[in-house]
Parts: sequence; C-alpha cells; structure tokens
Amino acid sequence: MPIKPENRNRYPKDWHAIRARILARAGNVCEKCKAPNRTRIARGAGDDEGTYMLDTAEVFCAETGQRLGQCRMSDYEVGRMVDVVLTIAHLDHVPENCADDNLRAWCQRCHLRYDHDHHRANSQATRRARAGTLELFWP
Repeated sequence: MPIKPENRNRYPKDWHAIRARILARAGNVCEKCKAPNRTRIARGAGDDEGTYMLDTAEVFCAETGQRLGQCRMSDYEVGRMVDVVLTIAHLDHVPENCADDNLRAWCQRCHLRYDHDHHRANSQATRRARAGTLELFWP
C-alpha cells in the first residue's frame, strides 16, 4: 500500500532495503495466503468464494494459502482478476518500528483485512474531529 505523503518522514531512510529483506524472507509470496507477488490471480465468487486461482488452474484457500487442488478454468467462478502486489504490514501500526518480527509481507487483501479495525478507528476519530470543528460554526 502506498505510503501517505504525510507519513513518509516516519519511515527510515533504508525502508527500500528493509522492504526487500522482508520480501526475500517471505519467498516473494504473501506470508498469509501464499499468493505470489507480481502475479495475476482470479479471486473466486459464489461457490468458489474464499479461494484464488493461478494461471496454472491451481486453486488455493485465500485465508491459509493451502492448495485445494486443480480444476478446469471454465469450472471456476471468477469474481474478479487481481494483480497481486505484496505490501509490508506493520503489526503494531507504527511505521517507525521496523523490527523484522513486527513486519509481514502480505498481499493487498490480507493487509487490508488485518488493518480493518485500525482503519475504522481512524476514520471514526476523523469524523468526530470534523464534527467538532463544524460545531464551532453553529450558533
């Protein structure tokens, strides 16, 4: 996930080297679902929801990365096609903490799912702050 401009100064100068090290540690696959970096995958829908398929027709669990088998591509219900780009997640949500045990190489889906509650709390705080500001202008 792109680094917001207002947070760039919170990352260390050697962030690119840290990122490369974490990707290498992960074998260039998502450490949660095992989706390979820089690969186009099909995310399942309907009966195939919660899975993804590679161009080899191999199907994997989208939660664990467990190989579920292989099927004909025409039998797989595609929800959407996705280009996997691995991101580096901070488990404690603190960009300054770049200890290896605090960092994970995750695909966009896994990273966003992990950050869901954190993002919700931030958006609620932002809405509360804006509402408080608006109250200043009401009689």
